[in-house]
Amino acid sequence: MEKIVSFDKQGRLYLPENMRKKILFQTLVAKTIEQGILLQPIEDDPLEALSRLGSVKLKKKTIQQLKKEAREEIEKDATKKIR
Repeated sequence: MEKIVSFDKQGRLYLPENMRKKILFQTLVAKTIEQGILLQPIEDDPLEALSRLGSVKLKKKTIQQLKKEAREEIEKDATKKIR
C-alpha cells in the first residue's frame, strides 16, 4: 500500500485510517535511512512477544542443548570482540 502523506503545522505526520488499521501497532520507532523514514513497530506487550518467540524458538530443546547453544554464542561473540 502506498499513499502520499504530509506533515501538519505542528510537525505531525498523518497516516490514513486504512494504513493505521493495517499496522496493528500503537507504537513505532521512526528511523531515518538513506531513502527516507522507516517506521518499525514495537510490541505493545514486550513480555508477551518474548513469550511467543520463546515458545517457537525453544520448542523441543533440552536444557543441555540450550546451554550448549548459549555457550557457543558467547564464545563466538567473544572472539569477534578480541579480533
